[in-house]
Amino acid sequence: MTATAPTDQSMLTRFRAAFRLTPPPPLPEPAPAPPSVLNLVPDPGFRGDPAAVPVSAATAEAVEVPGRPGVTGLRVTGLADGDDGTFAVPAGITLRPGGTYTASVSVFLAEPLGGRLHRSALRLAAEWTADDAAAVAPARSAPARNEHGHHRISVTFTVPAGARDAVVRLCAGMAAGQGAVVWYHYAVTETAAPVPHFDGSTPDDPWFTYEWTGEPDASPSRRTLLPTAPASGLPRLTAGEAAFLRSSAGDDPPALARIALAEDDLTAAGTELRRVVKAGDPDGEAAYRLGLIALAGRRWAAAEQLLRSAAAKSPEDFERGYALAAAYDRLRRRDDSRRASAAALVHDTELPFDGPAVLDSDVPAFGARRELGIFLAGHLGQIRTQAAQRLDRPVRSRFDQPIFVYWAQGFDAAPPVVRACLAALRAHNPGVHALSRDDIGNYVDVPEDLAAALKDDHGHFSELLRMLLLEKFGGVWVDATCLVSEPLRPHVDRALAKGSVFAFDYTGPYLSNWFLAARADSYVMHLWRAASFLWWEKRGELIDPLLHHHVFEMLWHFDDRFRAEWDAGLRLNATPPHALRSVMLRPYEPEMFQTIMEGAFAHKLRLRYDPGELSSESYLARIIRGDHSYGA
Repeated sequence: MTATAPTDQSMLTRFRAAFRLTPPPPLPEPAPAPPSVLNLVPDPGFRGDPAAVPVSAATAEAVEVPGRPGVTGLRVTGLADGDDGTFAVPAGITLRPGGTYTASVSVFLAEPLGGRLHRSALRLAAEWTADDAAAVAPARSAPARNEHGHHRISVTFTVPAGARDAVVRLCAGMAAGQGAVVWYHYAVTETAAPVPHFDGSTPDDPWFTYEWTGEPDASPSRRTLLPTAPASGLPRLTAGEAAFLRSSAGDDPPALARIALAEDDLTAAGTELRRVVKAGDPDGEAAYRLGLIALAGRRWAAAEQLLRSAAAKSPEDFERGYALAAAYDRLRRRDDSRRASAAALVHDTELPFDGPAVLDSDVPAFGARRELGIFLAGHLGQIRTQAAQRLDRPVRSRFDQPIFVYWAQGFDAAPPVVRACLAALRAHNPGVHALSRDDIGNYVDVPEDLAAALKDDHGHFSELLRMLLLEKFGGVWVDATCLVSEPLRPHVDRALAKGSVFAFDYTGPYLSNWFLAARADSYVMHLWRAASFLWWEKRGELIDPLLHHHVFEMLWHFDDRFRAEWDAGLRLNATPPHALRSVMLRPYEPEMFQTIMEGAFAHKLRLRYDPGELSSESYLARIIRGDHSYGA
């Protein structure tokens, strides 16, 4: 056979066939772009011309924010005689129909606004125009506290489909001559929750870069997550940012746990943390975080085991020691709690109070008391100013030593023991004000955010309510489960002749708060109220059931005038007023009842008890039906 040389055409045919049989390698998938968040406010730092900010019934000027060197804000004062329409509307923010946004802004007040305030005062209000009348209602934030200091407010809203002309107003809401509001650090982001304030001038950090999308101080700004953002120390993340970091973390349990914690996903965090613990957890960090989650879930034994392991691996980390002590407290292991706190104190050397002395005076909840003390020390100037400004603006009232008692649902719906206590109180004392959640607005103004945070926690809400009432009117607070079967005025007059406030107490700053009496000019009550309310504004969490008592204790350590005013008052030990509650389910003995009742002028009863333990001839049954001779 004779070989034939291939032609150009046959070679081309074979090449094409081979090309069809061997597909080209796929192009690599492009790396996903790191997520970013836009602050849509063109001039969030109010560094531009204040005349460019539309205002209504007000003047606006750029000022340096008091207490914030280098930070510029917009100072707004009212011009009108009335309170209507005092607001500012920074322009250039585009809000699309159907979009969900969060607006947030900081507010500074040198002193409380005076006069009659508009219903939108000190709020953010998102408004729009829509053909559907039902969709016109604005979304409003809770108001900033009308008190001296720096406050942060936010509102999340969705612009209705078909809406137009959507804007966000900064509502001051006061008339001419009634004070000024400084707005600063303004943000509008397309997120379902607030994010920490930023603009294009914010310095880059290990997790984010910041830039203007156009001209500085005249365009939206962008925060972009760094692909190399370390998992350690992550700030709060949006869902998109957390998802991006998870996709980059692979199967790295410590990193996945930190990402979940930054997203506040405790379930996912717990899963990954348990993997770390199972693998050995060399530094104890996973056990510590799991222990905190167990504490929050009230799983005391599990928390103790995890935190004991974490503290042993890093004794110098005093936060672990205090958390372990908290677990011991819940397990009623007082000596172990003391040892854990004392060991932590060895390494905790920069406290603003005498830590060993505070621990020696009382062991339980030392970690919570320490945390609260650090907070109060850092805000003491603001607390004192708020108290002083309220003292300088007393309310004129015709009340003469009013007596306040409270049951959230109303006394008609109260348990029998509560109704019996109210009947006994009224039988011997004029001027009893029996309040419920529905009518407290006739007496005091409770901050909206506080009422919302504690709407289902009637006990701790009432602790804050009693301070508002006594700070404003003076008088007496009596818990709804307090039995009083004699006139209170002689006892209260005697107590308040020596000091501005009275409570049954133990030693030093340790008191019972179920019976309180105060003059309207009480510095103690004003400072206690200001400190407690500031904690709930800034922190908003109940770190211990006796938080109200701990605030009092720490103020006693920090403020000389507070301590002197309290120490000068009448001291009556809190043990006798608690005697009746310890026997109230036992068989009634007239002589014993007489002895107990003569031991104090007010007696604290228990609300919770096993109904099966209540017999018709017990002390409590006699009290409920009014079948006893004392005070008759």
